[in-house]
Amino acid sequence: MKSKPILTILLTAIVFFALGFLGKDFYQNKSKSENIPVTKNQSDRIQTKDETKTENKNTDFSKVLKGKYILEGADYAGFEFIDDETISWTNEMFPMDPDTMRLKWIDEHTFVTTFTKNIEKGCPPRNWVRKIESYDGHKLVIRDYWTGWGESKDESEVFYKE
Repeated sequence: MKSKPILTILLTAIVFFALGFLGKDFYQNKSKSENIPVTKNQSDRIQTKDETKTENKNTDFSKVLKGKYILEGADYAGFEFIDDETISWTNEMFPMDPDTMRLKWIDEHTFVTTFTKNIEKGCPPRNWVRKIESYDGHKLVIRDYWTGWGESKDESEVFYKE
């Protein structure tokens, strides 16, 4: 009598595991849509990723980016572009204590941030190098170039205007 419920639970678990494993590719491919909705004055038109990148090549992001941008999947974490020389990073775990950094634009798309708070005496300040890959007025994609110790990959992060 006791083996029947255990067998039912085990078979149910195997079925759900298989569906999750096999369905992963379906859901990932579905989310990689080629269309990006446009938010400014062109709401009746759809842009492709290539058109967005072409339009962003002529944009000076040092003048465009202002305000708070929340990291995709986070509640608080993100950047706040305060002015031309100041940016802050809010960590997800400590949203009431953002890190303030100096902001230096290398060109219209690339910037370096330098933390202003000295965490360890005798160590140089932390720096981040980032490049704007695309921005449609709401969705901001930033490439993070690894500058720390050890080996790590450069990666792109998605932020949304608050």
